[in-house]
Amino acid sequence: MSDRRITTDADLAVAELIERMREGLEASAPIYQPGSFWNDLIEANLKMLELDGIERFKRTVSNNYYNWLVTNRRDPQLRIAVRSWLRHPTVAPLTNRLEEATGLRTTLSDRSLAFSPAEVWRYKFFVGAVWDQARRHDPLLLTERLEEPAVGNPIRIRHRGRLVSQDLANSIIELSFVEPSGVIREGARIAELGAGYGRLAYVYAQAAPVTYCIFDIPPALAVAQWYLNAVLGEERIVPYSPENPFGAVNSRLVPGMVAFFTPDQFETFPDGWFDCSQTISTLPEMPRAQAAHYLGLLAAKSSRTVFLKQWRKWRNDADDVELTEEQYTLEAPWKLASRRVDPVQPAFFNQLWLR
Repeated sequence: MSDRRITTDADLAVAELIERMREGLEASAPIYQPGSFWNDLIEANLKMLELDGIERFKRTVSNNYYNWLVTNRRDPQLRIAVRSWLRHPTVAPLTNRLEEATGLRTTLSDRSLAFSPAEVWRYKFFVGAVWDQARRHDPLLLTERLEEPAVGNPIRIRHRGRLVSQDLANSIIELSFVEPSGVIREGARIAELGAGYGRLAYVYAQAAPVTYCIFDIPPALAVAQWYLNAVLGEERIVPYSPENPFGAVNSRLVPGMVAFFTPDQFETFPDGWFDCSQTISTLPEMPRAQAAHYLGLLAAKSSRTVFLKQWRKWRNDADDVELTEEQYTLEAPWKLASRRVDPVQPAFFNQLWLR
């Protein structure tokens, strides 16, 4: 990123961190190198950061990390949200407020985007309906006390008097699916492979004093470290280091801490060290051998729970891979304890495996 137009100290710090992470990852084994799909997406993400900076990332690169700009009335997510709302109608999705939605970026256009009035209405209704869906099954009452952090300049939607987002709602829904396994508790150790900007890590960190370890590639890993440092505080962060295998940082991996690693560092952790390992919208985006390797690591490093949220069927043309749900199988002693079509994005499945 040496050709970036640095505009703030935060941009400079993130650019330097990305370079350190890239150098560390490039020194790892071939199985950990990003495939063709992610190499293309990495360049798109770097370009977005160059154009708009880290302090607006929730309108740019976050749209490549499972966040969806749901504005088309034929979008399956919007249709699911409408049906859910009709079963449990409330006034809130109809009366919530979206302050403005400009400066948006996706990989579908080289230009920044802004919502039209009709798109504003559909998007704010969708987010409001998903938030109310999260409220209906929220055993830890997270929707009663959490708001979308303003860090990263999100699309600001006021719903029932609080700032909400689809990212926050989806994260609460995901955590609530995992909660019956008993791993959302003080002292639990959680691993996430491919965490985007850390939206789910933020919710786990608010739900209980857990030890949360993120394993990801740059620039996402750098964005997540910058973001979680900003919203949780530096005292709760174990930052990335290329010399950060498990033995070097074990003493710092205590309840309440969030730590950052490139994926090759996952294998340095003892088998069974985590109570829960999880990954969302990742495996089909990899070469087939890499996806199988990571699925094996997720199973080996967890002693209790594996949570998978992936495309039910998706073709990755860049890496010539097509994976279906039937191919995400863990061997004994793992058992599939719960499975569903994702309640928000019907193209995805949720699986909860228990040892």
